[in-house]
Amino acid sequence: MEAEELRFGSPPRTEVRFPGTNGRRSVSGSSRENLPDPVETGVGYHDVRVLWRMATRLPRRGRQGP
Repeated sequence: MEAEELRFGSPPRTEVRFPGTNGRRSVSGSSRENLPDPVETGVGYHDVRVLWRMATRLPRRGRQGP
């Protein structure tokens, strides 16, 4: 996500879930530019960029578990 200006009226609530079948391994991560963690409400942040990545490994066919 990119924004020239970003302002929060209330604290953001974030959550990441990976619902689905068992046997897969998933990871995720994010990086921010010009956006602190945590953000402050009412403060304007400029030239903001947030990258979010997710990777998952699926089990082989006919095989259960990791």
